[in-house]
Amino acid sequence: MSRIAITCGLISLTAALSAARGVAVDRTVERTVAGLEASVQATWTRVPLRDWTTRVAALAGKPMILDRRIDPDRLVTRTARGEPLIDVIRAVAKEAGATVEELPNAILLAPANASGRAAAAADDRDRRLAAFPASQRKPLVKSENWNWPAGARPRDLVAAALADAGLAVEGLESIPHDHFPAADLPPLPLAERLDLVLAHFDLRILWSAERGRPTGRIVAIDAGISPRSPARPTAPRRPAAPPSRTVTLRDEFTLRLEAPLDQALAALAGRLGLELDLDRASLAARGIAPGEIVRAEVEKASRDRLLDAVLQPVGLQWKIEGERLRVFAAEPAQSE
Repeated sequence: MSRIAITCGLISLTAALSAARGVAVDRTVERTVAGLEASVQATWTRVPLRDWTTRVAALAGKPMILDRRIDPDRLVTRTARGEPLIDVIRAVAKEAGATVEELPNAILLAPANASGRAAAAADDRDRRLAAFPASQRKPLVKSENWNWPAGARPRDLVAAALADAGLAVEGLESIPHDHFPAADLPPLPLAERLDLVLAHFDLRILWSAERGRPTGRIVAIDAGISPRSPARPTAPRRPAAPPSRTVTLRDEFTLRLEAPLDQALAALAGRLGLELDLDRASLAARGIAPGEIVRAEVEKASRDRLLDAVLQPVGLQWKIEGERLRVFAAEPAQSE
């Protein structure tokens, strides 16, 4: 949902989910999985990074993990005009001082100085587990949901997950004391879930199958990584085949409006990425002043409903022609 507040001809925008900060325009993601290579048409304005990653994850079809060292309140303002989703994610991450780690079943936004570590560690982990006997590999690759409330301690989360699986790991005391925000992860393999938590502290679990049951110890994230398993490159990908479709994000706005008509329309058109064409002559013919105060309030409105809410009460009509928003007063119907 997005929210727009217009008072006395001034517009301010902030994320609707952070109402204390003001108001925001954001185009919410379609409830469909497009994938990282999908071409995206979207605009985000002053959306907190924590909210942005949640919405983009729904489009990517993978959870996005925001490293605890990246500011979750940083505001994202960006327009995507058909570029692949993964390129949009990389651009936003770069602006936030982060790097994108594409993991087997998740996307991690990690500090720029940790580039490639989590991906290389995941490569090494998966290669080691592939060599385990099936019976020992089974509990580590079993996928389950994982969720926790705000304030959960990472050491407790790791210990509880291991206990549920009947596994033991050395070095739990090396996990620093901290409190995590609430999370709700989709089904992921146990070994990957644990490493996603530990990556926040540049740690991982090094697993062994030597004792008849998998055991592990917590080590530095880059410990034991073979030179044959280097960090994945962070440079832009080579051009891929054209995506099969373009994903356009759906508008949903909440509007609270009290402002002069012409100023309100100019502001709204700008936020919608349109050029305003206000037919002042037709307004004058109907006795409507451009400076007339208009008032409107709608919840979770589409773009069309948003414009109707502003214009219908004053007897105006609108059309969108290409990138132009035309607003006019229709001629009165002639009586028969």
